[in-house]
Amino acid sequence: MVIAKINAEAMEQCRSTVSSQAGQFGAVGDGFADQYGNPDIFGKLAGSGGLASAVSGLDSAVGTELAAAETVLGKVERALDKVQNSVVDLDDQAAHAFRTVRP
Repeated sequence: MVIAKINAEAMEQCRSTVSSQAGQFGAVGDGFADQYGNPDIFGKLAGSGGLASAVSGLDSAVGTELAAAETVLGKVERALDKVQNSVVDLDDQAAHAFRTVRP
């Protein structure tokens, strides 16, 4: 019979780190929301409008990707939490399954 060994402390550290990282990605992503490139910042260049449009597109893409990273990391954190709770529940059930036998 194989006995699973779970390092609860390592699992909690992983869950906590993932949760922290999710918040950090979200915070960085919030800074990208609704930013746009103003063609005037490039002076009188003929391609100012196109460059400003490209900067706006990059800003939008980065904001979207950071939001997606926050979402995925949030799902990982919740999944790790479910695993932790399942391990604790199973351990409790196993402990209650052993009863003292009286002669």
